[in-house]
Amino acid sequence: MTGNASNKFEIWQQIILSPKSVFNWPSWVDGSMYRESRRQAKVSGRLPLISDLAARLEMIISLANSDDIALEDVRIRLMVWKNRPMEDVTATFEIYDIVRWACASRIDFVPVSPHPNKHWRKYALEPEVNGSHIHTCEDNAKIGPDAFAPVGNLPNARGLDREPQSFKDVCQQVGQLFNVTGLQDLPPPDWNWSML
Repeated sequence: MTGNASNKFEIWQQIILSPKSVFNWPSWVDGSMYRESRRQAKVSGRLPLISDLAARLEMIISLANSDDIALEDVRIRLMVWKNRPMEDVTATFEIYDIVRWACASRIDFVPVSPHPNKHWRKYALEPEVNGSHIHTCEDNAKIGPDAFAPVGNLPNARGLDREPQSFKDVCQQVGQLFNVTGLQDLPPPDWNWSML
């Protein structure tokens, strides 16, 4: 790993660990219907998938530092499935890096499948993480810049101490792990409970 990349990831880690608060009052955006492109479907050898069941809801949360000054290049993104309450909830800590938003850390709550740690031996991680887990900036910086590229997808993860029991619990854990106050007051998503 180059010195510049190492320094950048140290700065990212400092940003994540520093005290922050919610800067705005965000709301949920309905991703509406999932529409797969014809090209994507052709690669898979089928007709395009168009489904309301795969709709996602998303919330972008702007942050402020400890002096209540907005952090323009830092945000948290919460993503949930509209029709799958409290299943596969994702929180990403994103930092604007040159030309794109980069995911510096990610928390996956109640995932549908275990997470395999590709580099588990090299970095003394569990080979597979069952249940909720966090992909820390620190753990993935050891791999280098490739871990933070969209295809890298932060491959190193560690299990969380406890599973969330509610959306408020998700927000409290995100606040604790990303050092952000005010997340516990966020409105819950408008989940479709009739699918249960």
